[in-house]
Formats: sequence, structure tokens, C-alpha cells
Amino acid sequence: MIKLGGFGFIKDYDEIKRAGFDYAELDMPEIEALGDKEFDSFLAHVKETAFDIPNGARILPITEPTFFVPGFQVSSLEAYVRSSCAKCAKAGIKNILFGNGKARWLIDEDSLSREHVFVDFLRMLCDIAGGQGQRILIEPLGPKYSNYMNTVPEAARVIELTDRPNLFVMADLRHFVWSGESFDDLVKYRDIIKHIHVDFPLSWPERRWPKLGDGYNYQSFFDRLKDYDGTLTIEADVPDDWQAAGKDARELLDTCIRGI
Repeated sequence: MIKLGGFGFIKDYDEIKRAGFDYAELDMPEIEALGDKEFDSFLAHVKETAFDIPNGARILPITEPTFFVPGFQVSSLEAYVRSSCAKCAKAGIKNILFGNGKARWLIDEDSLSREHVFVDFLRMLCDIAGGQGQRILIEPLGPKYSNYMNTVPEAARVIELTDRPNLFVMADLRHFVWSGESFDDLVKYRDIIKHIHVDFPLSWPERRWPKLGDGYNYQSFFDRLKDYDGTLTIEADVPDDWQAAGKDARELLDTCIRGI
């Protein structure tokens, strides 16, 4: 059974629940940035509300090329990763989504010769997260977002290189479309796909909420998910009206799943 989640920020947590979603997906850097008192208050509210936050988005608050820059040291991010994973584990986050497309940007023709440094970072990240009982899910990103790991097969290659048992991949409809990737990869790689993102994939740079009759045929994507049993988040721009957005998302999911 697919569980439907909504992506937002801490301020949206209660609205996501009220809109009828099964869980919330929140931004990890925002949680990490909370001071001790703010975090304790947030954690108490999560426990009281008992509304799950199984997935944390965007592990790193980095928006510029990092991993393939000569001289980058994996150890420079170790303290941050340890703190973030520990905090988010307390909030119930089990799946850490690793997008951060600009951070993994290839900066020149020699960048891939430094791929081993990126793999070493992934190993560190997996080992730290694994100690908290968490998984790392690499997010392939379309070419407007990154020039490295644009497709699920490309992420699968890096997963094999990294060789960690808690490293998997997620699939995002938008990035499938923008990368020209076949939806058949959802079936071919289903054993390592542990999470799904959906939005209206044709808008740019805004990320509109998907709904029936919006001009995109979602059915062929959902057809490949007939054996998928996991979480699916509507990851789009935070809506002005969570109730309306939630209604549209449930109608879309129910219609497409019934169509399989």
C-alpha cells in the first residue's frame, strides 16, 4: 500500500496532518538549525501529535559546488552530518534523502577523476546514518538541477561503488521527465527504489502541485508502481491552501492507482 505524504517545513507540519496526508516530509537543515530549546519544543510537539516524519529532505544546506572541488575534505562535513542525523533520528526520520544537486556539481572535465572523494563522503554518511538506524536515499536529479547522477541507473552505479547496505535510491517524476529517463526503470530497479516524489513535472522554475486535468498524464508513471509498497511524497512548492492541495493529491493518487 502506498502511503501519501506532503513536503513542507516545520511551520507546515500541523497543516500537512490536517490536510489528510499519511505523513510529513520535512527539510533536514531546518531541523538541524534549531537551538536546543526550539528543538526540544519541536520534538515534544511531534511526540504529542504522533504524526510521522519518516523522510527527511536535503541532508545538507549547501547550494554551491562542493564534492568535486579540488581540496574538498570529507572530514569537513562529519560533525554536521553526525549532529543532523542524530537530531532527525529523534524526530523519527528513518530515510534521509540526498539530493543537493549543486553540491555534487561536476565543475570541469577532470571532476570525475575525483569521484572517489564523493564515494568516500557517501560511505561516511551511510556509516553515521546507519548508526542511527537510518537509510540514505540518493535522488537522481534532472539536468537543470545537477550534471551528475541524473538517472536511476547512474545512481545505481554509485551505490555499487559505495558498497553500503543502507544506501538506496529514490525516484522523482519531475527528474525522470527532464532527464528523458524511461519509466521502465521504476520496474527494473524496484528493489533499490525506496521512496517516490511526484509533482506537476512540466513547470519551471515553480513546482506546481499535481492534480487531475492539469495537462499531464500521470497514469503511465503510476502503472510502473503497481508492485510498489512504500512512501510517495508530493514534493512541490508549499501551497497556500493545504486542504485543497491535499484533496487534489488524494484524488490523483486514488484515480491512478485504481487505473492500474
